Amino acid sequence: MSKSHCAFCDSHHLSPVIDFGRVALAGAFLSRDEIPAEKKYPLRIVFCHECYAVQVEEHAPPEELFNERYFYFSSKIGTLRDHFATYAREMTERFLKPSEAKVLEFGCNDGVLLKPLADQGIATVIGVDASRNVLESINDDRLTLINGFFNRETAKAVIDQHGHVDMIMANNVFAHISDIREATQAVHDCLKPDGVFVLEVHYLGKVLEESQYDMMYHEHLYYYSMLSAMKHFERFGMVIFDIKQIPIHAGSIRFYVAKKDSVHAQTISEAARQLEADERARGYDRPETYQAYSEQIAQRKTELVSLLNDLRAKGHSIVGYGASGRANTMLQYCGLTTAQLDYMVDDAPAKQGFLTPGTHLDIFPSSRLLGTDRPDYVLVFAWSFFDEIYRKNSAYVASGGKMIVPLPQVEVR
Repeated sequence: MSKSHCAFCDSHHLSPVIDFGRVALAGAFLSRDEIPAEKKYPLRIVFCHECYAVQVEEHAPPEELFNERYFYFSSKIGTLRDHFATYAREMTERFLKPSEAKVLEFGCNDGVLLKPLADQGIATVIGVDASRNVLESINDDRLTLINGFFNRETAKAVIDQHGHVDMIMANNVFAHISDIREATQAVHDCLKPDGVFVLEVHYLGKVLEESQYDMMYHEHLYYYSMLSAMKHFERFGMVIFDIKQIPIHAGSIRFYVAKKDSVHAQTISEAARQLEADERARGYDRPETYQAYSEQIAQRKTELVSLLNDLRAKGHSIVGYGASGRANTMLQYCGLTTAQLDYMVDDAPAKQGFLTPGTHLDIFPSSRLLGTDRPDYVLVFAWSFFDEIYRKNSAYVASGGKMIVPLPQVEVR
C-alpha cells in the first residue's frame, strides 16, 4: 500500500496499479549537451479505494512540465482541427447565444478550439495557457489570451474584467493539473449560475479495455472514470448532467457539468446514468480490476519487445513514428534504445533536431522515410492517428515499407 494521499479526497487507502520506475518527463525533449543534467522522476500509478480515482502518486513540478519548452501544438494534427471545429459548432448550437456569450478555455494550447469558437460568432473568447511559447503562436485579435495556470486568482481576474462566463471548456488538460481542487473551485467561481463546464479527457474505460499504458505519464496525472468524476464534482456542489464518448485520442469522454441548482442539473441524461451503471458492473470501483490491467500491459510489453528484437535479429531497420508523450512512455517502459530503433520521425518541426527524453533517440522529419536509407519498418507510436499517418505516408508503404502498431494489439500492417 502507498503511504501517499489521494489528490481528490486525501485518503491514504491507495493500491498500486503500475510502477514505471524513475523516468524522464515525457515532454522534456532535449539536446545532446543537455543529457548530463536530465532529470528523472518516479512514475507510479495508484487507485484510491475511497473515491475510485486512478492517478499518478507523486507529481512532478508543474513548471517543469509546462513552460517555454513545451512542444505540443494541437493545430498541427488535422484530426484534431476537424474535431474541434465540430465541437465548437455543437456547443454553440446547444448552449450559447453567440452575440452575448462569454466562453473561456483553459489549457487552450495554440488556439485549436478558440479560433472555431470565434468563427461561430462568440462575443468573448478567452484562452488561458501556461506555456508562453505555445500561446505566442496564436495570432488572432478576436481572442483574449492569458498566460498562466487556471486557478482562483486567474478566475477572479477574468470576473473583474469580463464578468462571470457562460461556458468554461477544458480539453485534454483536466488530467494535467496538480492542484485539481483549486482548479475545480476556480471553475465554480467563474461560471454563471446556469453556466456549463465542458471538459474532454481520456476515458479510463478505454485505457483499461485496450491496455493503453502509453497514456500514463507525469503530465497525465489523473485517469477519469464516470464514477471518480461524479465523486469529485459532488464535493464542489456540481453535477455531471450528460456525457459523450468520442473516439479522439483513442477514446475520450466529454463530461457536461453544472452547478447542482442550475437548470441543466435538474435532468440527468440516460447516457450518464447508463455509464455509471456499466462502470460499476465492470468493477471500476474495485482494486482487483486494476491488478488485472497491470498484468495485461506487462504482456503487451513482452509482445512488442519480442517482435522488435526478432526483426532486428533478421537484419531489418526500424524507426519510430510520432515523438509524443505516449511514445516516450512506451520507449521508457519497454526499455527501447538504438538496439531496437534507429531513430524517430515526427511531423512537428519544433521537435526535429532534438532527442527523446530518457532514451535519447534522434528526431527527424518524416520525409526521411523516403530517403536513401528507407527503413524496413516503422513503429507507429501515434497509433491513435494511424489512419491519418498511413494516408500521409502512402508513398512509404507503396515503396515496400511496413508499419507496426503497438496497441491495442501488437501487429504489423
